[in-house]
Amino acid sequence: MTLSYDYIPQALRYPGVYIEIDGSQAGLGDDIPAVLLVGQKLAAGSAVAGEITRISSVYDAQQKAGAGSMLAQMAARYRAIDETLDLYMLPYSDNGAGVAATGTITVTAAATADGTLSLYIGGRLVSVGVTSTMTTAQVATAIAAAFTDPDLPVTAAAVASVVTLTAKHKGTCGNNIDMRLNLYGELKPTGLALTLAAMAGGAGDPAPGNLATLLGTNRWYRYIALGINDAATLAAWHTESQRRYQPPVQAGFRAFTAHRGDYAAAAAFGETKNYEHICNPSLELNPTTTWEAAAIVCAAAAPKVYNNPVESLEGTPLPGMIGVTYHDWTAANSLLFKGMSIIEVGKDGSCYIKRLITMHQFRPDGSADDAYLDINTPETLERVRYAQRIGAIKAFAGTAAAKSNEGYRPGLRITTEDSVKAYLLGLYRNILMREYGWVQNYDHYKDSLVVDQDPDNPSRFNYVDVPVLLSPFYILAGRAQFVKRV
Repeated sequence: MTLSYDYIPQALRYPGVYIEIDGSQAGLGDDIPAVLLVGQKLAAGSAVAGEITRISSVYDAQQKAGAGSMLAQMAARYRAIDETLDLYMLPYSDNGAGVAATGTITVTAAATADGTLSLYIGGRLVSVGVTSTMTTAQVATAIAAAFTDPDLPVTAAAVASVVTLTAKHKGTCGNNIDMRLNLYGELKPTGLALTLAAMAGGAGDPAPGNLATLLGTNRWYRYIALGINDAATLAAWHTESQRRYQPPVQAGFRAFTAHRGDYAAAAAFGETKNYEHICNPSLELNPTTTWEAAAIVCAAAAPKVYNNPVESLEGTPLPGMIGVTYHDWTAANSLLFKGMSIIEVGKDGSCYIKRLITMHQFRPDGSADDAYLDINTPETLERVRYAQRIGAIKAFAGTAAAKSNEGYRPGLRITTEDSVKAYLLGLYRNILMREYGWVQNYDHYKDSLVVDQDPDNPSRFNYVDVPVLLSPFYILAGRAQFVKRV
């Protein structure tokens, strides 16, 4: 037999035409990416805590995580932007020993004229009708009664002239719930005076658990929105991101979360982290909750980096995120050296990605390292490796190994050092560079590529390659010289 077959035997004498069908070279090996939302559920949600479940719709998320829960709100924000990628959630119950954050609204003076009070909780409007005949206690009762929207992240109760807001979830997440009056310049009723005490006191976040077990191995979650973002949780996800990025798993993810606080808080938080697969935009002190912001950024960025991992994300809209103020140029530029990503706020309050970077900043010896600066870099490397793996499986699975071609007849399934090298070079030049535009400098790649059959294990080929990635374009610097006459 001059060719290698899978199903047609050598011992064959019975007359007929035998043609086997081989699809090993046809598949492109791609699928629809899976996105995972990580957050807290309410007791009313039917989902089992600690078990990943598929989300078929926003309504499905509300049923599984509870209406008004962190996860239900994340699902709504995500699906409002991206309707394509598959969506799953990993629900956590509140920590039983945790404490819910609280805040207060104290009515200090009654209104002297009828009007409407506009309260904003986490960017959501609570409209309260107020009349001049109401006492301060009656105004407080009316405020508490107006908290009817199930999507509000807090509950409200009035005692005398004080309304106490309590976060629906225990933990530090409640400390980041924004409270403010008249977000869009509304006028409050004449004479009415209120004092707001910010949400605080939330403590005790859910423990991440064994993420390797929780995520399993049956599905590749490429993009993750982390609604729970305390330091211990981010450290756990960082450890798991490294494990999944490297062999033998080789199915890493990019994770998106968000930080709420002023420049000093954002800088202090970012500069103590070193996470090459986690992106953490600073929200400054804007109204959107951190968990909704994480879902919004993930929904805006994930489809774009999946479509083309080397393109800049600057200017990508963040629908649903509300901006009032933001860091000035000096603070924003500084945060980009402290592992914190930045957004941009338009004059109308709309928000956009300015630059998404990873939280990776240092080598093991503590020296500065920008190898994984932009979130595009680990994403592109992941995609290059995936293309190499799938192509190699198609090209070399089921073959024999030889160091070199010593005149083997055509049709035999024999892999050599030269055939591995030819495969890698062809993939780099014809697909990764010419078709995808992810890499460059083919000559450098070719000259630096090394392929060897392992001297101790002849069934194994080893190679070292140095792909030269394209970078997202963010900065144009020029120097304008002028003359008055020549």
